[in-house]
Amino acid sequence: MKTITKFYPHRTALTLSILMAASSLLFVIPMFIVMSFIPATDMNGNPVNAGFPLGFVIAMPFFYLILGYIMTLVGAWLYNLVAKLTGGIKFEVTNLDNV
Repeated sequence: MKTITKFYPHRTALTLSILMAASSLLFVIPMFIVMSFIPATDMNGNPVNAGFPLGFVIAMPFFYLILGYIMTLVGAWLYNLVAKLTGGIKFEVTNLDNV
């Protein structure tokens, strides 16, 4: 049985925030493409563009990166405080090479 007794907040936050930013592209790009083809009208029936602005597509991964970093940093710091009281998360590791 292994025990996680400490996370290094900066390293953990950096790694997870980059993963969050990259994974946001899996949702933002298809949403941008689909929304580009949806016609919309204003209250007078005049056509308007209903798609996402390109700035949204560019900004969203950075938004995920920054907020993901901050939230993971706080989460890792809180985990380290709680782990001192509870002993941390215990888990079991199985070597699949020998199975």
